[in-house]
Amino acid sequence: MKQAVKSIFTKKIENGNRCNLLNNPCNHFQIKITKQIMLISLMAGMMFLLQNCTVIRPGQAALKVRYGKIKPDILTPGAYARGIFGTRIVRFDARTIEYSTKLNFHSKEGIEVTSEITLLYHLIPDSLKSIYLKFDSYYENTIIINNLISTLRQEGLNHQATALITERSAFEKATKEKLSTIIGQYGFVVDLIMLKDIDLPADVVSTIQAKLNAEQVSKKTEIDLEIKRKQLDYDLEQQTKQAELEIIKQRLTLDFVIEKQKKETERLLIESEGIKKSQDILNTSITDKLIKFKALDITKELVKSSNAKIIITDGKSPVIVNDK
Repeated sequence: MKQAVKSIFTKKIENGNRCNLLNNPCNHFQIKITKQIMLISLMAGMMFLLQNCTVIRPGQAALKVRYGKIKPDILTPGAYARGIFGTRIVRFDARTIEYSTKLNFHSKEGIEVTSEITLLYHLIPDSLKSIYLKFDSYYENTIIINNLISTLRQEGLNHQATALITERSAFEKATKEKLSTIIGQYGFVVDLIMLKDIDLPADVVSTIQAKLNAEQVSKKTEIDLEIKRKQLDYDLEQQTKQAELEIIKQRLTLDFVIEKQKKETERLLIESEGIKKSQDILNTSITDKLIKFKALDITKELVKSSNAKIIITDGKSPVIVNDK
């Protein structure tokens, strides 16, 4: 009996010693497991936070839909929190969108025309809720492309095939205005409609080329005629100015002659008036006695002369008959 108890006690001591020997490795294993559990928990928490956050990138706008109900706020670029369950973020491209394709339409004459058309458009962020309710996020085929094709074909019937090349700008403008009216009510803006290539039948292209050549010839003829007309007007104007200048010269010459004659007449009148006044003065100042005195004075001077002469006098005035 004693031997059996001793044997049991010895086994227990041996087992205890083994556990003590294994204490350190067990502790390291437990610590390693604990760290892994903590790391997994941390990653799970981060995943939870990331799933609860959403980012709206530049050029985007979005709506938050929670349990089928649209939140009223429009989400602009930035980070937002959201619920994990029952919440969906619907993103829309708010940048200018380009759509290009080849379309066929008929002209006013019924000629089929093929053209590569490019459409630039964008949506209005404030209309996102209305767009989502009516068209979901697949609005391009429903509202944009279908209306573009319809508008293009309607407008093509208003233009002749021969005039599509020369009237391209008017065609693009009219199509843009009509499409803007249709899709603008849904919250879209048409930025540009452009016809890149217009494929026409060969005979139509020949007709257009002939028309353009005829227009160029006509325009050149009009320009030549306009140049000739302006040259003729210039020549006529120069001739008119020359004639007017000649008339002015003649008029100035005539005015000068008339003025000269007037001055000469005035001079003669003044001179005659002076002569008349002088004669009047002489007539009033010369008397008979003065005449006799002058006659005697003259006779005296003649007598003093050394020349042989015959003087006949009546006592008033001498008359020389012969003077040698």
